[in-house]
Amino acid sequence: MADYDVVVIGGGVGGLSAAALCQKAGMKTLVLEQSDRIGGCCSTFEVEGFHFDVGASVVEVTSAFEELFKRLGLPREKYIPLVQVDPIYEYRDNTRGISFAYPTSVEETAEVISRFSPEDGKAFEKFAKDFTPKIIGLVNNFFYAPCQGFLDIIKLVIKYPKILEALPMFVTTHQKIVAKYFKNDDVLASMAFQSFYAGLPPDMCAGLYAVVGLLEHEGIFYPPGGMIKIPQGIQRAFEDLGGETQFGKRVVRILVENRKAYGVELWDGTQITAEVVVGAINAKKVYMDMIGREHLPWHVWRGISSMILSMPCPMIYLGVDYEPPLVAHHTLTLTPPQLMNDYWSDYYLKGKLYEVDGAPEIMGLVSWASKVDPSLAPKGKHVLTHMGLAPYNLVGDDWDRHKQRYVQEAIATIEKYLIPDLSDHVVYQDMATPKDLERMLLHPGGAVYGIQTDISHMAMFRPSNRSKSIKNLYLAGASTHPGGGVPAVVAGGIITGGLIVKDKS
Repeated sequence: MADYDVVVIGGGVGGLSAAALCQKAGMKTLVLEQSDRIGGCCSTFEVEGFHFDVGASVVEVTSAFEELFKRLGLPREKYIPLVQVDPIYEYRDNTRGISFAYPTSVEETAEVISRFSPEDGKAFEKFAKDFTPKIIGLVNNFFYAPCQGFLDIIKLVIKYPKILEALPMFVTTHQKIVAKYFKNDDVLASMAFQSFYAGLPPDMCAGLYAVVGLLEHEGIFYPPGGMIKIPQGIQRAFEDLGGETQFGKRVVRILVENRKAYGVELWDGTQITAEVVVGAINAKKVYMDMIGREHLPWHVWRGISSMILSMPCPMIYLGVDYEPPLVAHHTLTLTPPQLMNDYWSDYYLKGKLYEVDGAPEIMGLVSWASKVDPSLAPKGKHVLTHMGLAPYNLVGDDWDRHKQRYVQEAIATIEKYLIPDLSDHVVYQDMATPKDLERMLLHPGGAVYGIQTDISHMAMFRPSNRSKSIKNLYLAGASTHPGGGVPAVVAGGIITGGLIVKDKS
């Protein structure tokens, strides 16, 4: 008899969501987390009184949480309290004296845009009218539907015929969609950067992501106490239902016999047997490191090997001794879409860091979490995090050697475009490089979104939530459908948990 009905590898929000649904269905479920902290990229750590979010900085599409807790029969607000963030973003370029913020309200955002581009202000209202109903309907259906193959797509179309209206978004690019609506360079810049939420520049990212900005106008939220409160809330619900979580338990091998998973082996050699194994970590690591070539058909091994990891996201953590002169939770520079595309081809893919006239500039977004929750920093102080874009391998250099220089280059870039006197107020600084993220979170290549999210890696072309090659093996997390980002990973956990319950009931 197996030790558990279900064992889940990884305590991120996807694995926890799947685990909670299995436990709710009466399955004895164990979550194994290799670190001493829950949540993976969606987590928070404390140092010198400053509480920094590891990676994820806000949540949108909170319907994913509502759906999970509805299925668990528990009140979401008891386990994951959320505070709305408004305005959504502030865009700045101090070198040109430009600063504007987008509020949650679509109408008010159109007014902001109209101040410097009346034509684009009207275009934004049309953009919202054209796409908001489509994207909300798509999220409410596609987000929670298995995409194991063409049959699942057919079932989804039968259930939700209007999805056909959204299909063109899958076969065009982010840039082409926004360029149809907006002409002003600064407006285009404000609408194009969301492509990097999928880990790609605008002209490579699927058009579906062009409407992420509209979903944000449904509301962006932050959990008081830091992003770790989201996985902690799901963990608490899971354990209230009778589930078990163990920390410091690194899985090195999935036990397989005759292409059937029957448990896991830990770093210390301990074996835990289970009727079902869920790999809630990077899919390439699951198949290539924990299962191995000997258990997989050649075409599966070839397919998994060829999948491209998502970009890493270097994180800089700054503690400052004053209230920074910002107005929003998120602040970023206005970077034209073509520059984003050029950065990808001319720098990122070549392993280089971005430069302007021979001087390094560190592209990214600044998050000010203590604006929403001052308790995240000592009294009178604040926390800032900078989420950057940089390659995993640096040509002619190494992240461990370059780390401190990168931090200083980022601070200089922030001072140039966003916060002029930042360096005078930094009292704590640290960084998680792509190599650090790989070591800390066991993400191959520091890939925060798991597998790249271009058209060839979406839906049924991502690693399946239910393995097609290993019986009793399931996947959750950013590598599988519907993709990366906290709400999508929760939705993927819902899909995986639902498949397990259905298959085993």
